[in-house]
Amino acid sequence: MAAFTGSPPPRRKNRPPSRQAAIEPPPRRVGRLASTSKPASRLPTPALGGEQSSFIREDVTVGSMDVDEDTLQPTERALRQDTIFAKSEEMLVTFHGHLPTEVKHVLRNADFFRDAYVGDVDAGTGFALVATPQACFVWQHTQELVGIPTCYIFPCPADPSQAAPLYAFVPYGSSREPGLILASQSGEVWFWNNIGVGLAGGEQYSKIVLELQSNENINSLTRLDPQTFVASTSVGRLFRLTLTTSGGRYHLTSRLFSRTQSSLSLTRFLPSLWSSPASQTETGNIAAIALGAKTNLGIDIWALVESRVQKWNVATEGWEELILQEDAGVVLCNAIQDTLRAPSTYLDLELLDLAVDSSGKLLILTSHGDTGERHDMSFSSTPRRIYNVAQISMSSGLPQVEKLIGVPYQSTFSASEAPMHPQLRLMLGGAILIVQFGDAIAFCSRDNDFKDRIELKSSTDRTLGVCVEDAQSCLLVLTASTVMKLILDFDQVEKFDSEHGRSILIKSIMTQAILYGSYSENPLHFSFPPEIDEESLMFGATLLSSAILESDNAVMRLNNDLTVQLNSRKEKISFLIKFINENGVLGKMSQRSRQRLATDAEKLYAAQQLWLRLNEIILQGRSYTILGEAVYGYMNQIGKGHYDDLMRAFFRLRAADIGRLLPHVRDGTRRLLSDVPANVPDILSEANGIVLTILDSAFEYRDYNAAVYGVEAPFVKPWTSKPEVINVVLELFDATTTYIQNLGVSPDEHKSREPNSQLPHLASTLFACVHERMSWLQSAVASEIPGSDREMAALADQFQQLRPEVLNTLNKNGFATRAFELAEKYRDFRSLAALCNKDQVYPLDENPHATKIAEYIERFRDEFTDELYQWFIEHGELRTFFGQNDAYADYLDRFFLKRNHPFVSWIQDLAKERFHSAAETLLAESENAGDLAAKELMLSIGKLAHLAEMQENAAMDESTLDAFHDGLDFVSVHEAVTEELKSSQLSVRGKQSLDRQVENILQQKASAITDNKVFPLIFKQLVRFLLQGKALSVEDMADALSLKDNDTTIDDYATALHLLARADKLPQARREAAYRTVWRRIYIHDDWETIKKTSGVSDAQLNERFRNTALVAALSATLPKRHQPDGYIVPPNQALAVPSIGELTSRWPGLSPEQIEALHEDYQGESNLLAEYDLAEVYDRAREVVLDELMWGRPS
Repeated sequence: MAAFTGSPPPRRKNRPPSRQAAIEPPPRRVGRLASTSKPASRLPTPALGGEQSSFIREDVTVGSMDVDEDTLQPTERALRQDTIFAKSEEMLVTFHGHLPTEVKHVLRNADFFRDAYVGDVDAGTGFALVATPQACFVWQHTQELVGIPTCYIFPCPADPSQAAPLYAFVPYGSSREPGLILASQSGEVWFWNNIGVGLAGGEQYSKIVLELQSNENINSLTRLDPQTFVASTSVGRLFRLTLTTSGGRYHLTSRLFSRTQSSLSLTRFLPSLWSSPASQTETGNIAAIALGAKTNLGIDIWALVESRVQKWNVATEGWEELILQEDAGVVLCNAIQDTLRAPSTYLDLELLDLAVDSSGKLLILTSHGDTGERHDMSFSSTPRRIYNVAQISMSSGLPQVEKLIGVPYQSTFSASEAPMHPQLRLMLGGAILIVQFGDAIAFCSRDNDFKDRIELKSSTDRTLGVCVEDAQSCLLVLTASTVMKLILDFDQVEKFDSEHGRSILIKSIMTQAILYGSYSENPLHFSFPPEIDEESLMFGATLLSSAILESDNAVMRLNNDLTVQLNSRKEKISFLIKFINENGVLGKMSQRSRQRLATDAEKLYAAQQLWLRLNEIILQGRSYTILGEAVYGYMNQIGKGHYDDLMRAFFRLRAADIGRLLPHVRDGTRRLLSDVPANVPDILSEANGIVLTILDSAFEYRDYNAAVYGVEAPFVKPWTSKPEVINVVLELFDATTTYIQNLGVSPDEHKSREPNSQLPHLASTLFACVHERMSWLQSAVASEIPGSDREMAALADQFQQLRPEVLNTLNKNGFATRAFELAEKYRDFRSLAALCNKDQVYPLDENPHATKIAEYIERFRDEFTDELYQWFIEHGELRTFFGQNDAYADYLDRFFLKRNHPFVSWIQDLAKERFHSAAETLLAESENAGDLAAKELMLSIGKLAHLAEMQENAAMDESTLDAFHDGLDFVSVHEAVTEELKSSQLSVRGKQSLDRQVENILQQKASAITDNKVFPLIFKQLVRFLLQGKALSVEDMADALSLKDNDTTIDDYATALHLLARADKLPQARREAAYRTVWRRIYIHDDWETIKKTSGVSDAQLNERFRNTALVAALSATLPKRHQPDGYIVPPNQALAVPSIGELTSRWPGLSPEQIEALHEDYQGESNLLAEYDLAEVYDRAREVVLDELMWGRPS
């Protein structure tokens, strides 16, 4: 079970040490506050970390704080009673009265940790007091006088422990001054019949001594009625002090509480129920005394003894009866445990104070140790004490916790905390709970979630007393520096909305900090309550930020001097984030809410800068037509055109819409450029100035204050980079560029004048806008928005094209330095490479930017060299590429590893004697080479590189060498076919066009296909490529070899088959289709009808005719091959299959669907002709002939 203890014993031994080093000894026990029946201070309460940091106030002060700071000393200002220290919807704190001079003198250098001080404000008598172990100072706090009140000074009964006395005023009514009782903890009680004697030193008093036991001390003195008082002790005993008259003078008498039961008491009738507790009280320190119900027969009092509650009836007949005694610690522990997410094994529960509400229910103030569940950025010290008020019903005779109300305060036991035992007060019969701490007053509503507090600013200040005046729903708070009046509006408290009230309360705290926190004479400090709700914090902060931005009357006063008014708003919105940071709660705010606050602040700063620019323009007598029209157009667009001074109305009320002004600036610029072309420079200068001032100010503020707001890029939907904003800047950049180019003068001649000088600023702002927009679109949040990916792709493409154009424009117009700076800033290394090579590129040492290139290589290394080398390759500057210093060779190697440029990288490989890599690269590149001469060169150099490698590595596989041989053979085929085709034109005189040559070659070399539909077209295309020196693919070459007549080159069919057999990278289906096509053309090459005619032909002639066919020639070339790929030899029946429409589309992607259909018919015509020949037996006969010749070396 969680442990608990009573209040009085010192608790330092159970608490971990504070993070701050303990220099001073623990605070000593001090006396009870008599008129409130509260025990003396023992528990430390949190002090504030120094004075509130300064805040530059606006030109006009708020409320009643208008003072002349030049004529009054900070500590002697004449405060008025209507001076406001704090104000919210539910609460008003004002100055109530000064402390007497004597009290100020005593408290000025008070050490509340070393010396004992007590104080109180008494509502019944209208007097207040402050007491030390030596003297007691009394004054009338209700005195309607301006200035310092009269002070009555009394000696105090001596106490061995040097504790301050316990006290109580003796009221006599309004007709005379009250009396005073002071009691030492050791039991000596002094009584003054009238405080007036305090003006003469207060030496006339009567004295009694309470009969205390050894080690027993008095710890409270409570007034029950004007003649009856109760003193409690540290061992659980109660003394009744009675004021009697004798000889016309008042005297005090005392006796211990009687335990005799009255014959009328309820225990007579129910002895079994309460006989045990009533017959004997248990000892223990009495932590608190509270007054209960009052009747004609007497008054009930409640005592908090350790963890127990006692109920006594103090009868008017002069006796006392213990009615009830129950332990409340267990039920309180259980109630607190129920509020925790996980039970705590050690709550360290402490019962501090109690009170009785108007319904007779007990209210007990408790504290317990922090269980580690809660985390609050405002408190970094540990351990902490958590405070609650428990509402307890005793209707059944046993304590039952009905409600647990959290107190908005936590103690952290820092070395600077004011020592003060927390005390509970009730307002309006318990509807409002007031808890006094050493440095704060907390108040909570019993019936809803309203909670608030006021805190003292100075660590040397402390609360001394709190007085509740129910009639006025107010508190009087006595501190070591002043007396304040706190008025609660109970109607507003009752209306507190649990859903939005917390947010409004947080906003109120920040508003008060802004309005009143900077006032040096304000004793209050403003901070957030512990365990602040994140949602409430964010909502409240954004509400206040918007109110400042919109000049809400609640935070801003009307001031026609807009320069001062804007400056005041800027300072207030800056103070807002400063206040959040000082309270350590920025981490509780989401990125979006932080960005919202930062955006409000940057908009306000942009508006301020634009207003200052406008004022400069007006003072210089220049026109501001565009800005005026833009403001007029926007205000009318939103239905706010009724103001007499639209310009001031916009800057005062619509600063949040500063970005929406930009499209109106653009529209006005367009109109003026069209209507008044003679004023182009002035028009562009003003328009550029407006746009640049707004955007540059926002970017500047954001960059400078990013850490203050804790914002991280990218911003969510940033206003400075909306598409319309980017378009406005781009349009102004283009317009300014056009104007400069139309001047027809040297770029350097007018570049210092506007609008020329604004060109680089426009470029910089344009880049910033686009870069910000792209960052946002690339964020995870933006990815969830439909269409963001398309916008990102479009913007990236636009920026890729736009960036070099803008930089080039700057370079051409005399702003080369700014162009380089922008390219560097945005790490646009591609543009940097282009800028570095705008002039002479080769030789490198004559490039005017050679030094800059070397600098960039050293500075940016591979990031720059990759783009530099890419630029060289794209612009054909290979001589510069390979003409660099050998020190950069490693950059070249890394470049080729990252970027695939094999048609260039082999040169670097040869230079580095990496022959194997060079050979492999050249071999791979040769396969895709489109130019025949380049293909032959690659193969030749590659072969030499491979041979060089073989000399160093004799064990290398010769397959690579074979591949080079095959490639060179393929080149030879090209050359042979080309030579054959050209030979048909030798008899033609004169120069012919390429098309004419192709047509002639078709007629002379491919007459068999001229009647087809598409075959002639394909053949002519292949011939054209060959005549142009281009390299054909293997499939194309196979078609070229098989489509021509081949009357004298019958072996070309076999060549086509051999080429296809070596085409390992050709898909097998495509290769087999090509085999079938070549064989089909082999079969139909000869006129088999003529060959089959035997009439009049000798056997020898018939056999000779058969051996001269293309079929026998092809079989003679293919059958001897050891390696025969699948489909290499195709019988006639298999050659009938022609490619499908889909296969033809894949093979000839450049043909139209109609041409593909016609081509398919051409293929089908070949197949049909082959079918008519019926060459199955012919094929078998030809195969036998060839095999017989191969076997016996003779014809059969």
